[in-house]
Parts: sequence; structure tokens; C-alpha cells
Amino acid sequence: MKDYLNIANGGVVFLLCGIVIVFVLVQSVIFMRKAWARGVELGMERAALKKVMVNSCVVSILPSMPILIILLLLMPTLGRYFPWLRLSVVGSGVYENMAADVTAKAFGYTGIADPDFSFEAFVGAMWVMTIGIIWGPLYTAFGSKLIQKGIKVLKGKQEKKFQAIFASMFIALLCVFSGPYLSAPFRAGTTGAVGLVPLLVLLASMAFNAILEVLAKKSNIKALSEFCFPISLVLGMISAIVFSQLLK
Repeated sequence: MKDYLNIANGGVVFLLCGIVIVFVLVQSVIFMRKAWARGVELGMERAALKKVMVNSCVVSILPSMPILIILLLLMPTLGRYFPWLRLSVVGSGVYENMAADVTAKAFGYTGIADPDFSFEAFVGAMWVMTIGIIWGPLYTAFGSKLIQKGIKVLKGKQEKKFQAIFASMFIALLCVFSGPYLSAPFRAGTTGAVGLVPLLVLLASMAFNAILEVLAKKSNIKALSEFCFPISLVLGMISAIVFSQLLK
């Protein structure tokens, strides 16, 4: 079914996605009102509360740019509305792109950008992206007490090694996510020169982040220090486009 985008960009999908997004927006407004009321109840000045809200909105714009870029990358294959839903509710840019790409490869395609991407793969990606992300909230909702209890036990027995243990777990998680991409240049005869792109993007992003941190320290610009990571993400994505074109 080659014209599946007519469905993906249709009114039914828009309505279903819109309902969920409106529900989340309403929740956000309710929590914001409750937070404002609680702040006033605690004796905080309204001017200070307003300043906090404005600053929070402003500092949220730049870190959201990588998410916007991933949204634009997913839209040609998954349509306008479903990526909008996934990146507006629980999902993250890294997870959604990875889940869609893994699903495409499971269907035998080269990836999410494969021109032969089909309706079946689109439906599969919807299910994988949706079901794969729900376990975190479920674990938090029903198992947070057990998780906290386990952390306290672990911290009590291995207090000196506690930080090292969690740092090792985080590094292992990064290796699982980044391993397939970083190994691409070494799969001779499979990826060709384009396989170098992930490794080059990693090195470029690290360089961008290091340069920005040095500039932030020397200039004493606090905003630059806070935005080093998102700016590096955006520049890294731009470098991916440049490297892909150079290594065609």
C-alpha cells in the first residue's frame, strides 16, 4: 500500500492524535495553575512567580530544537501527526527515531528513510513506538516504592560504590544505543563510506561541546553554559547532513 501517507496525514489520525495532545495540554495548564496557587499560598510574590514562568518558557525553547529536527526527519515517513503525538507526550527524540528505525529494519528495509517504506511497516512502527515507551510510566506508577526500596538497600550495602554502579549502568545503556552506529564503519562491504557518518558525527559533537564549554567559561555567559548540550546536539545533526553529502 504505497499511498499510506494519505491515511497517516488524514483527518482520523489527526483527530486521534489531537485528542491525546489536548488532554496533555489541559493537564499542563491544571498543574501550572495549582503550582501558581501553591506559590501564592506560601507567600511568594506574584512578580517572582511570573518571572519564573516566563524564564522557564524561554529556556525550554533551545533544548527543544533537537526534538523539532527529529520531528521533521520522521514526518516524511510517518506522516505529520503521529510523530507530533509521540514527541509531545511521553517519547523522546532519541527513542522515537531509534524505535522507528529498528522497526523498519525488522521489515527488511534499510531504515526509516527507505523509499520503499510500506503501510505495514508504518503500522508496525506505530505499535513499537507506542508500546515500547509505556513501561517506564507503568514501572514508576506501580513499582516506584519497590524501586526506591531496592535503591536504599543497594546504597546501604554498597554506599561507597553507589555512584560508580549507576555511572556504569548509564555508560552500558549508552553503549547499547550507540554501539550499532559506531560499529558501522567496520562492517566492510555493507555500509561503505557512509558508514563513517555516525562516528564522524560523534567526534564532531564532542568537539562542538568542548569548544562551547571553553567559550562559556572564558566569557562567563551563564546561558551559554546551560545550553552547551542542546546546541551541540543541533550542530551534530547539521554535521550529519554535511558528512552524508560529502561521503556519498
